[in-house]
Amino acid sequence: MSQVIEDSREAPGGTDLTAAVQRALAASEEPLTISKIRAALPAGQRRIGLEELADLLRRQTAANVLYPYPKYRSAQDRFWDRPMPVHVANLLRAALEEGPLAWPQLRRKLPDYAVAQAEVVLQEQVAQGRLHRHPPAGSRSGERYGVTPPDAREYLRRELPVLFRRIQQLGFTELRLREAAMAVLQEEEWGQPEPPKADQAPETPGAQQPPADAAPPQSPANNVP
Repeated sequence: MSQVIEDSREAPGGTDLTAAVQRALAASEEPLTISKIRAALPAGQRRIGLEELADLLRRQTAANVLYPYPKYRSAQDRFWDRPMPVHVANLLRAALEEGPLAWPQLRRKLPDYAVAQAEVVLQEQVAQGRLHRHPPAGSRSGERYGVTPPDAREYLRRELPVLFRRIQQLGFTELRLREAAMAVLQEEEWGQPEPPKADQAPETPGAQQPPADAAPPQSPANNVP
């Protein structure tokens, strides 16, 4: 009975070891080794031995409260409060922070234990709008993936100089090509050519406007003597 009373007094004060472990893992962005979990505990609970802490973690895993993770760069097991797909999604985003990558390049940046689930998680992230498909970087590369949607300006900067050089061979200067490109873009944007200026009257092909001081045409009746 005294033990029950003691436990009930410890929990509200935040000194319960199980709750402290869960808080430490909830605050982490990745799985932690046993040593790192102990280091993240409140100062008064860091005296716990690694074996005792490992037993607690395994019990929490058996109760489906925590998730076990493979060893990585350490001889210790790792634990987290989120399942493997969440961790793999974080690894994918971290690998793509520097720029879009094709799947073969992306796979090489992942730990071996994450590769098995990575492609499925990648497609799920794309379907949810958290990652985005990008066009190939070249004719020999495949579809790429990035953390932001593709920017059309990136491809225009790469393709416009090639297009301009090809058309310049017909005798056009670069300045004329730039002016023409801007005019074409304006036509496409508004769905019609640029309207005439205010001081320019519309012209009808083949028709001539009479001068302002010309006399109005006479009817046939007026021409009778």
